Amino acid sequence: MAENNQEITEDDFALVKMDKKATEKIDTPKYSYWKSVATVFFSNKITIAMFVLILIILLMAFIQPLFSGYNLMSVNKINDFKARYNWPSLKYWFGTDADGQSLFDAIWAGARTSISIGVIASLITTVIGVIVGAFWGFSKKFDRLMLEIYNVFSNVPTLLIIIVLSYTFGNGFWNLIFAMTVTTWLGTAYFIRVQVMLRRDQEYNIASKTLGTPTTRMILRNILPYLTSVIVTQLSQLLPSFISYEVFLSFLGVGLSSDVPSLGRLISQYSPYMTSYPYLFWLPVFVLALIAVSLYIVGQNLADASDPRTHM
Repeated sequence: MAENNQEITEDDFALVKMDKKATEKIDTPKYSYWKSVATVFFSNKITIAMFVLILIILLMAFIQPLFSGYNLMSVNKINDFKARYNWPSLKYWFGTDADGQSLFDAIWAGARTSISIGVIASLITTVIGVIVGAFWGFSKKFDRLMLEIYNVFSNVPTLLIIIVLSYTFGNGFWNLIFAMTVTTWLGTAYFIRVQVMLRRDQEYNIASKTLGTPTTRMILRNILPYLTSVIVTQLSQLLPSFISYEVFLSFLGVGLSSDVPSLGRLISQYSPYMTSYPYLFWLPVFVLALIAVSLYIVGQNLADASDPRTHM
């Protein structure tokens, strides 16, 4: 009892000095959104394989033609008959055509044009569609006007509009891009409009509006960051579709000038050789399929990875 009733003195305590740096430390781990996106994206082996494949295709399409010097207008018939219609071999990787020209060089020159058109048209459509769709979903007056415009153009097949405009403005690289994007952004804008309407009346947006936050700031800070995965999904769908449009139009002889090589022009040019020299037709088709499939898979997986719900 005597030991338990001992008096507590100041010697029993040690003075601890306050560490200001220690008070600022946060126990929770740091979170980086884009680092998390990269972690989820590269966790899928199929995604990695498709990503590597599309990188190889892009390098071949934009670097190889610089060294080959392939030019559609400079293609002349070769007098050496041995150089014509050579099947794929170590010397001619993809074989040669009726003019003795390397199909390998022609395919990558055509792929550069097709990919460029697809990327440029997709970016233009996405940027315009996202901007217009964001304000479309916020403004009720603007909504009534845009719905009437959308209802008119949505009932007309997109491909028909592109063909008519291509014939109207003539063949050309930028003319084709204009024909592709002049109305297609409406579909993207309508899609974004629906997504914005689902989020504009949530509690935090109502509170922000009550506090007098400008509409532009609410769109840029409160809504669009949550639509990253949706926008990437839309972009991944547009890329293959625009490349397909270019191939189909080039197959019909519409859209691009006669001096511009493209995968569609090669497929159209070599379609008569489908049975006699099938490599001339099927190799451009195979490269086109690789581009479309790899772009779609990479885009879809990037969209899934950019969804914050997959980071939980």
